[in-house]
Amino acid sequence: MRKTLIVLAVILAQGVSGRLHAQGNFGFEFGAFGGRSMWQDRDFQVGPPQVPPGSPNINLNFAYKDQFVYGGRFNFLSRGHWGGEVSYSYQSNTVTISRQNFSGKPVALDGAVHHFFYNMIFNLLPYEKSKLVPFATGGVGLAGYSLSVKARADAADPAVYGIGNLRPYEKRFAYNYGFGVKAKVTSRIGVRADFRHIFSDVPSYGLPKESTNPAQTVLPIQGKLQMYEASAGIYFHFSQGF
Repeated sequence: MRKTLIVLAVILAQGVSGRLHAQGNFGFEFGAFGGRSMWQDRDFQVGPPQVPPGSPNINLNFAYKDQFVYGGRFNFLSRGHWGGEVSYSYQSNTVTISRQNFSGKPVALDGAVHHFFYNMIFNLLPYEKSKLVPFATGGVGLAGYSLSVKARADAADPAVYGIGNLRPYEKRFAYNYGFGVKAKVTSRIGVRADFRHIFSDVPSYGLPKESTNPAQTVLPIQGKLQMYEASAGIYFHFSQGF
């Protein structure tokens, strides 16, 4: 967590200091957006000692649902082709762990997903001179994966899932990149559309990747958890001299 905050602070300080030394005025924006998340599920296997010797590994699937996402963005120090942007988004969601090719009851844990990012923006056309501004963007931040009280109770209850005591919240270092377009409706109001690819490490909620205890539930997923996000929103623009 400390390392993540240091990286974010350095990137933010470099972006701000570089623009404060430039000549001219800057544009600022704040606004809200809504959209749809499209998650990529992950397949993984559980083997010995959780699986008895001589038995085949168990094929499992880890998946979040495609859901509506809501959030806000604050774009600052935009001038010429460059700008910076802070964003936050939220979605209510359920993570499901299911056994492939098996009709048994899957583990379904409801909760939420939070994303916080600092992005650099590259405008393909000069920001202050164009009414229609396509842009590319990329940045780093945090993904927060939370579970509801009921989900944690079900996970701990042997009569429901019995997979153990799970953490209520997990943070993961996250990345995103994408593109979009802004359209200025008036000198103070605009609309925008964005498409992002977001990825982070897989949350485990306290479950280990491996254990020598055959009764311990494990979550040996490798690689990144990925999500695509398509959104549209409105923003309010203010500046000095534009």
